[in-house]
Amino acid sequence: MTSTARERLSALLAEGGGERSFSAARTAPTGDLHLEVRGVGAIKLPVTQAQARQLCAISRPARYGQGERTLLDRTVRDTWEVPRTRVKIDKRRWNRTLAPVVDRLGTELGLPAGSRLRAELHSMLVYAPGQFFLAHQDSEKDDAMVGSLVVSLPSASTGGALEVRQAGATATYHGSRTSLSFVAFYSDCEHRIEPVGSGYRVVLTYDLLAPGGTRPLPAATDAELIDELAGCVDEHFGAPDAPRRLVYLLDHQYTPRAASWCRLKGGDSRTAALLEAAAERAGCEVVLGLVDVHETWSASEAERPSRWSRHSRYSGWGDEDDDEDGDDVSGAGGGGDYELEELIESSVTLHTWVDPTGARESDLGLALADDELCAAIASEDLEPSSSEYEGYMGNWGNTLDRWYHRGAIVLWPRHRAFAVRAEASPTWALDTLLAKLRSGDPAVGRDLATTLEPFWGRVAGPVGTGEFLTKVLRVARLLEEPALASMLLWPFRLEMLGRSHAKAFAALVDAYGVEWAAALVAHWSGARRHYHAAGPSTAAWVAALPQLCGALGRSGAAGVAGARLLLADAQGWAHQTLDTARSQPAPSRREQSLADLGLPLAGVLRAAASVDAGDIRDELTGLLSAGGAGLVDCAMAVLRATPPTEWAPNGLRAVATDVRATLAGLLALPPRRDDDWSIEPPAGCACELCAKLAAFLADPTRTQLEWPLRQDGRAHVHRRIDTAELPVTHRTRRSGRPYTLVLTKTEALLERERQARSRFGADVAWLDRRPGPAASR
Repeated sequence: MTSTARERLSALLAEGGGERSFSAARTAPTGDLHLEVRGVGAIKLPVTQAQARQLCAISRPARYGQGERTLLDRTVRDTWEVPRTRVKIDKRRWNRTLAPVVDRLGTELGLPAGSRLRAELHSMLVYAPGQFFLAHQDSEKDDAMVGSLVVSLPSASTGGALEVRQAGATATYHGSRTSLSFVAFYSDCEHRIEPVGSGYRVVLTYDLLAPGGTRPLPAATDAELIDELAGCVDEHFGAPDAPRRLVYLLDHQYTPRAASWCRLKGGDSRTAALLEAAAERAGCEVVLGLVDVHETWSASEAERPSRWSRHSRYSGWGDEDDDEDGDDVSGAGGGGDYELEELIESSVTLHTWVDPTGARESDLGLALADDELCAAIASEDLEPSSSEYEGYMGNWGNTLDRWYHRGAIVLWPRHRAFAVRAEASPTWALDTLLAKLRSGDPAVGRDLATTLEPFWGRVAGPVGTGEFLTKVLRVARLLEEPALASMLLWPFRLEMLGRSHAKAFAALVDAYGVEWAAALVAHWSGARRHYHAAGPSTAAWVAALPQLCGALGRSGAAGVAGARLLLADAQGWAHQTLDTARSQPAPSRREQSLADLGLPLAGVLRAAASVDAGDIRDELTGLLSAGGAGLVDCAMAVLRATPPTEWAPNGLRAVATDVRATLAGLLALPPRRDDDWSIEPPAGCACELCAKLAAFLADPTRTQLEWPLRQDGRAHVHRRIDTAELPVTHRTRRSGRPYTLVLTKTEALLERERQARSRFGADVAWLDRRPGPAASR
């Protein structure tokens, strides 16, 4: 006996949802089909072998589509395609047979009442003896396309059966020797053509389009079933900790562009009608959804491939152009047969929904929980849209990943509608809140905003740049409730704040006060510890602070106060980053890290000048001035990043003077003598090995050290030399015990000093060319 409301609902729909049709067949006389092929002439029915061979002579090998590619591979598809430009059909006469047959096929496929199928010729194919087409799915080449139609012309042939499969069920169709054979099936059904035994199989293939129609409606006799379904819905949402949604996975796949209540396939049409009626009775909203299902299974390769082994990995929804180069079908699948063993993990994501009015929401990316999901057919019983097998790799492997694109009916209680829709579309939620808050009744807006708290941090943070953050700032101010405002703003980080947000941010400072804003800035700043894709890097954001702080300064006193908060945070970041850069043991990395701080520090100084934050400006310029040789690279980078006309207001005039004096002092030191091989030892370790290394490095006359040393000792010395980028080679002479470590000082020591003096001289010359005497303070 089923134990949950979801399971009972699935069982009710499985039993009372009606027949789940996925294919249908008809036959008809040949009298209305007048077919000519240029180069062959009128085609006589039944098709003779002589005329079939003529068709092959003017045909070309048929291609097939795989993702964005059109391929020719006769191990996958071996058939002849007659160029469509050569095919001429008397449509007026042919439609007398085709139209009523297509109508009957649409009814048998279970399309909603009022949906009329239209058949558009796709190709003419000829299968010679031995030719075939492996299992595949047809891509939907039009928004209105729901399926395919194969019209087999009568001929004296054997083999070549058309097999169609969906959800584990297979239907097999053979041609006729005397009549036209029509087979229609939904485009998400996998199908194959068996090899032709003898004779020739000649077919016309059509795309089946359902351009119009109405939403499905339940039958008058369904009242009792709808009551039972509504009871399940009530029970599902009745518990105190009930899920926010109920999601019933449909049997068929639908492309995002073609999803429509009027074009549901097979039993999905009746299922949707029943669930919509049950939702209305249970006080719920309902939408047609599209979900992506991803499952990872432990699996092994099957010992014997099945007849339905698929030929290639499917690369997504087929969107290829329907040109004369291919049949525009996409292989669905797995690249082989595998035996599923145990489900390791699965995820279901709702990415699109369409409400009963036709309004569409896309790019939702909403993860669905297991306790929200139910289905009559498990995904594992369907053919995956794509799959990928990972063989045994030592510590992992023997896994099969499978992806499915399924339709779904999604329900939620009306009283939870705002929260459910907000979780799926945070932008919609903000627009709705803005409208409510501006309507003159902020209490309603506050009540709605409160419902966002359980999920807002998860769904809003990844969106939060640009106009979205502007809306959040505006809503937060209009709420007139500091705690709610903080909740809305908490998911973001400081680097998302830009010049376009200045006015809204200043209004927040004005509304809630500097203390509240300081707590917000501190929280946003702390978010730097966590990875987040949205927004620029901290260094780039600090470099752009002049634009943001300038805009805040023009917003009045509250804006200036907000700008000072941002500057104080940037000042703290600058100190921390300077300390990290100066502690780099490798000289090249240390120099580069300090040089990279030029733009951000120049940004802080310019931003401080824009809002008269002289204390922050003077503290940073004092640090640069007092940094001496250790910060000369950083100070020069700041000066080069700032126009000389801004040096005085940004406090850099004194920095330029002090840096020049430091550089002049370095240049005044006597150059290293050619026989001076002393190297400053690296700091950071005082062990016995490093003491001996330091003595060798400091010795101005000694260029080589032969040092018997065990492996762990050699490794330690190697690391110390390489980490500090010392101009010393190290090699191991592998004779005797222990081996001997040979250290040799290199000419790079002298070259580095020459390069440093050249750089110092270039920096002094650059400073001397700037307007105003750098030597005067």
